[in-house]
Amino acid sequence: MGVLETVYMVCLVSGIIYTVLSLLFGDAVSDWLDHFHLPLFQPITFVSGLTAFGGAGYILSRFTSLSDLVVFVLAAVIGAGLAVFAYFLWVKPMSQAENSTGYSMTQLGGKLGEVGTTIPAEGLGEVLLPMLSGTTYHMAASLERISIPQGTRVVVVEVRDHVLYVIPFQPES
Repeated sequence: MGVLETVYMVCLVSGIIYTVLSLLFGDAVSDWLDHFHLPLFQPITFVSGLTAFGGAGYILSRFTSLSDLVVFVLAAVIGAGLAVFAYFLWVKPMSQAENSTGYSMTQLGGKLGEVGTTIPAEGLGEVLLPMLSGTTYHMAASLERISIPQGTRVVVVEVRDHVLYVIPFQPES
């Protein structure tokens, strides 16, 4: 086995090992690789290209009479082509997909809700906020330090220390 065939085999086997590890350990492998901060090399595209390069190089070198240089160039083109294909087929569509129902407390400013437990002038009550995942309940205080009775519609003005500071909502007439 020549040096290039060994390189192709290492690339092919590395890609297969990565795939098996990804199946067994999920995103932990991808998350670990993301720590290297290589924006052009997303793990799925890089490994797809590396595996295709290794497989194509090994097959072309073993079963054709092409020169080593031609085999290397063809394998590189096939690997790069598959990496680009993987990027446009998986990575780009998934990066634009919205699949989380989670939210950050900092995103609650400006939300409308309803007082679930009366908010005293000096103290905490509870506000119900409609979210995509359902209704959420949060501790709330009156920003204006006035009592806000249960059932009152309120708007979140500020969020500090996991407490929503609200004022009564006054719709324009």
